[in-house]
Amino acid sequence: MEYNTTSSFSGLENWYTFLVDDLADKRTDDLPLLYSPMWPISILLLYFGAVYIWVPNYMKNRKSFELKNVMIGYNLFQVIACYLLIRHFFKHGWTFDYLYSCKLPDYSDDSSAIGFMYGSYFNYVIKAIELIETVMFALRKKQNQISVLHVYHHACTFSIAWIFAKYVGGSMLTYTIIVNSTVHMFMYSYYLVAIFSKQLPFKLTIVKKFITVFQIVQLMSILVNVGFAMRSSCSIPMVLVFIYLPYMVVLLSMFFKFYFSTYRKRLTSAKATSPSEMLVRKEL
Repeated sequence: MEYNTTSSFSGLENWYTFLVDDLADKRTDDLPLLYSPMWPISILLLYFGAVYIWVPNYMKNRKSFELKNVMIGYNLFQVIACYLLIRHFFKHGWTFDYLYSCKLPDYSDDSSAIGFMYGSYFNYVIKAIELIETVMFALRKKQNQISVLHVYHHACTFSIAWIFAKYVGGSMLTYTIIVNSTVHMFMYSYYLVAIFSKQLPFKLTIVKKFITVFQIVQLMSILVNVGFAMRSSCSIPMVLVFIYLPYMVVLLSMFFKFYFSTYRKRLTSAKATSPSEMLVRKEL
């Protein structure tokens, strides 16, 4: 039996053209790092290689980098970028009814539709920059912070941001971008303040717990948004829903696990500790 290699390659080429060109938002063709799926794939391969192989090997016999000024600049950038992204969407017509109203993607050249398209692209760029955060953890030898939850979250949000920017650029699912950017404004503000924690007259433990709860509430609200998009009366492409839904369910379960293992365990440990033991620990 003779195998037709030319026909096979032609079929793959047709599929590639269909997925990359025919289904894509044509308005984004010239935007940097977006057109080909090889861009996000290459960036993620570099990310995994840097975090798990190259940086740990490089730092093996070296002292950890402090990177205080870099972290200050990075956290400040994230706070400002998230604020500007939220402001951008509101400027182009985003309202809170995007949580529950069936808003479909608009691929026209209307100024609001173009604004949403660029907003989705800027979100993708921000998610790409967020990957640097894990590399900084590795350079500072903070391996405990490079958890499965952390890497899964950053890799998946980056991938979904690429899909959204290339194929959607709008719709009611932009609620995810708004609520995530809002949470990140608080989260990176906390990280920024935490750099100066030794100079503060109070501890940030309560704030850290609040940020985790805020993230869980965010994920639950996104599931509500996806649920509204799944209504039979709403013609949001189901492929988008099926990309969002499993990711959010898995991420939510991981956040719940983190919350209970981190904060409930501390509470149980504190209750089990006698006053005299607490006094000794405080004196130590």
